Amino acid sequence: MAHINQDYLYKKSFELEKTGVKGLLISGGVNESGRVPIDYSILKKIKNDTNLIINLHSGLLKRNDAKKIKESGIDVVSLDFVGSDDTIKNILKMPFKVSDYEDTLRFLIEEEVNVIPHICVGLDLGRIVGEYNAIEILKKYPIKSLTLLVLIKNEFEKTDSINYDIQAIKDFFSYARNSFPDVKLSLGCMRPRIKELEETAVFFDNIVNPTKNMIKLIKNEYSIVVKDVCCSVC
Repeated sequence: MAHINQDYLYKKSFELEKTGVKGLLISGGVNESGRVPIDYSILKKIKNDTNLIINLHSGLLKRNDAKKIKESGIDVVSLDFVGSDDTIKNILKMPFKVSDYEDTLRFLIEEEVNVIPHICVGLDLGRIVGEYNAIEILKKYPIKSLTLLVLIKNEFEKTDSINYDIQAIKDFFSYARNSFPDVKLSLGCMRPRIKELEETAVFFDNIVNPTKNMIKLIKNEYSIVVKDVCCSVC
């Protein structure tokens, strides 16, 4: 992970490509409108002048932002999708609503941007609050991929004391799979490595950094393909 400004990003992309890097994950903090403040024209230049895959964590967007992202030609937008107004207010500390996340998704889909919603299970300090609502909202849209994450313990973000309801997480994973039988379902990199969750491997099409036990559980029933890329571009 590199922390660089936008002026340096264009130059750095060439250096990274020469070392064999396949793509870039562009992310960062959001501004007062909830958007990651990146100049989309820089991303367009990188796409035009390199062969790098670009995955953008966009944050919340307006219609015009979605248009500019489409024009940039980037490969995918990873969109954190939250299904609870209370979680947005009390946990994320942002003045937005679930409807703002839905609007962002709709704008991107209508502009024909490849967008992959990400749901963080247990975002509300380990509690499952708006995750099922997020699924119900996503059902209204023709998404092709969905990534599930699980809140990890972090002393700096005051989440080191959360207690995981393992069965509740399993139940949600199962619900997501059943809700989207034809959608590519990924288990993302942000998740605790808890043994009791390993059996959920069978629900997913993509698993980032699977444990040895996960591989053992699925290798007899599925053909495993190893890819050295972000799950959003698998």
